[in-house]
Amino acid sequence: MLDLIVIGGGAAGYAAALRTAQLGGKVILVEKEKLGGTCLHRGCIPSKVLFQQAAIVENYRTALKSGLFEDGGHINLEAVACRQDEVIGRLFLGLEDLFRKRSIPVINGSAMVEGPGRVRVADDQEVYETRNILIAGGSRERTFPFSGMEGIRGAEESLKLPQQPCRVAVIGGGNTGLELAAAYATFGFSVTVVEKEKVLLPALQDEEISKWLGFLLKKRGLNILTGTNINNIEKIVKDVKSELKIIYSRSGKEHVFWVDLIINASGREPCLDNFALDCLGVKHTANGINVNKHMETKVKGIYAAGDITGPPMLAHRAYFEGITAAENVMGMDRKLDLKAVPACLAARPGVAWVGLTEKQARDGGLNPQVGRFPFSASGAAVLKGEEEGFVKLIAGEDGIILGLQVLGNAAEELIMEGTLAVRHGLSVEQLRETIHPHPTLHESIWEVCLSLEGFPMHG
Repeated sequence: MLDLIVIGGGAAGYAAALRTAQLGGKVILVEKEKLGGTCLHRGCIPSKVLFQQAAIVENYRTALKSGLFEDGGHINLEAVACRQDEVIGRLFLGLEDLFRKRSIPVINGSAMVEGPGRVRVADDQEVYETRNILIAGGSRERTFPFSGMEGIRGAEESLKLPQQPCRVAVIGGGNTGLELAAAYATFGFSVTVVEKEKVLLPALQDEEISKWLGFLLKKRGLNILTGTNINNIEKIVKDVKSELKIIYSRSGKEHVFWVDLIINASGREPCLDNFALDCLGVKHTANGINVNKHMETKVKGIYAAGDITGPPMLAHRAYFEGITAAENVMGMDRKLDLKAVPACLAARPGVAWVGLTEKQARDGGLNPQVGRFPFSASGAAVLKGEEEGFVKLIAGEDGIILGLQVLGNAAEELIMEGTLAVRHGLSVEQLRETIHPHPTLHESIWEVCLSLEGFPMHG
């Protein structure tokens, strides 16, 4: 008898399968496409390769300005796609090798849960019996009212750059949209971001950082339209060449602009319709499957993890959800603590946050202490030419750290210190008394603690 059947080979699914095998359990994984799921093949990995390649271009341009190089250089956009394929291929082979070493069968096909302990794989009609089932079916791109029109692409497809720079509209000012927009702009595309909310990164819930981010992106040449609704899109053919006319409303007035390409980055939704959840008795909403801290559904022996459990849809959260489910399947009493889940925007400038923002703390009835430290006062930031942005620390009246937000080019690295602090309830004093190496950007965390206590070293 199998201990676990995992449905879905994305971050949550493959992490659960690997952990079950590590604990001595018998497990198989069913995946209808490729092991690694959206994150590896159409999400996190190719998007971060795109970001890294764009960062190389920006660093080179900075070097040109410094006089370090004297030639201009030509960007080969095809090389970006080649690098994406190389990285994805290498990581995919490594993942397949892990499954072979741990003797975990991977079955290609679509899985249907017939009931607790029974899974049918559609492609071969085989029925597998198991003690437990983990549903990790992932998510898909949210549909766009104008999908299907020539010239409109999804975010996943847009990770591969067009052959030539052109005018691009990115619909959605969240993480995915801004990562694509910033990278495209670096590679010479004319980019307009359209966001229906009043600020960028609405999920962040920090208007101060959102506004600064918008200002810095505009400085880099992006056109930002917040508080904007798309009314209609028309395809117009002029002299054999086709263009897309976007009609939008903003502040009660209707406007128009023209582009060659539209990218739908309006978000993702869980793949709930792949499973007969109501028939199984599994509770769910439009946002995802309901689970407890053990990642169990209301039906004994059926677990769920990853994007299918709803937002925030982050691969690192999915890993921990899958691992938690696997450990409980194997008899351990594990509860997942989600109070410190970092989120990152991989762009220039980057943004990262964890825990409570100032707004969330005040809305929760707290009277938070708020500290800020600008990178312009950091020796490491100045020598690296990365002075834009700041660190913002949120603490309770008792000095316990509640949250950290970072706006700047090393945000995704610096956030880990805040994640540890929020996860383990560290105080401002404990971070302040921790020696940080000099000169590093991590000193900014030390400095913001000093600032919060009223005696900054360089602020």
